[in-house]
Amino acid sequence: MDQRRMSRKEFLRTGAKLAVGLTAGVGAMTLLPRRAAGAPYSVPSLPWPYVELDVEEARKRGYAGYYSGKGCSYGAFHVIISMLQEEVGEPYASMPTEFLEWGRGGGWGWGTLCGALTGALTAINVCKERGVARKLGDELLGWYTQTAFPTDISNLYAVEGRFPDTRIRDEQVQTVCGSPLCHVSVSEWVAAANVGASSPERSERCGRLTGDVAAYTVQIMNDELKETFAPLYAAPASVAYCMDCHGRDALDDTLGKMECTQCHGDHTGRLTARDWGATPTHQVRQHDPGPFARRTTIRFATPSAGVVWLAIYDIHGRLVKNLVNLEHYLQGLHDVVWDGTNNRGERVASGTYFYRLQAGTHDETQRINLF
Repeated sequence: MDQRRMSRKEFLRTGAKLAVGLTAGVGAMTLLPRRAAGAPYSVPSLPWPYVELDVEEARKRGYAGYYSGKGCSYGAFHVIISMLQEEVGEPYASMPTEFLEWGRGGGWGWGTLCGALTGALTAINVCKERGVARKLGDELLGWYTQTAFPTDISNLYAVEGRFPDTRIRDEQVQTVCGSPLCHVSVSEWVAAANVGASSPERSERCGRLTGDVAAYTVQIMNDELKETFAPLYAAPASVAYCMDCHGRDALDDTLGKMECTQCHGDHTGRLTARDWGATPTHQVRQHDPGPFARRTTIRFATPSAGVVWLAIYDIHGRLVKNLVNLEHYLQGLHDVVWDGTNNRGERVASGTYFYRLQAGTHDETQRINLF
């Protein structure tokens, strides 16, 4: 037995020689065919070439990718890479897309970052240089937190049977989750829809959401390519309020850009009021018939004094106008007028918009029409 024993030093010395020999042999076997066929394949460094893609085609393919059996992360990533494989060819043609399947359900069902965001952000990182990828990623994440999913467009596609899977064709309830986390997004929606998280209806909702995320990702990458991209996301005032104390220039005890109070509450008591309970109402008022002489009045009631935040978003979930930015309102009925302009003072097109109102513990998103 002792004769067969080998010291650790001898083992490492012998193993190293063996490893060198194996490596040389494998290298020779690998390189010989390549040399015989020509130059060995070389993977180019990132970013890879990007060309303008069809936004609505991305929406449909993202939905189909979700239902491929590989889920949301693969669906959002695959649609963008597969479209670039068709339009550009290499190096995309040699890239497998199945490796993003792990992101489904927030990471194999762990409910962390939404899988559709994981896939989309990875695609952005492949196609854009670091600084641009971060800028587009910030916009995508912020847009996701403030968008009512499924979007009107995805609901319309489903109702009209324009998605590949037509088993569920109803217009689904829409919710704004305020978070990029899968478990928050799903939990908010199933509560509003009154269905189970494992139900076919929830799967359909995530299929539509995957298409929406893929479409918006393509849209902002197209805009960046054409040099027309302008960040529209603005963080809720509650984020700045929390980071004033907990950010790098103060306590420096946390990192993040999400809405803190959604999970942790407001330990200061200044942002939330426990006795908030009234449901706000809105009224749309058309004044003069001219196309630029219109405005929307949002009316809400506060049963007690409290801090209010109110903003307008378009149908894609992009911030249009901050109307009330963490201002203190007394008890009573209040009217806030939106004059149809964005934060840059420019007139916006007539159509459907959403307002999001946060007051105390009350958080509501409603549709309004601007004529």
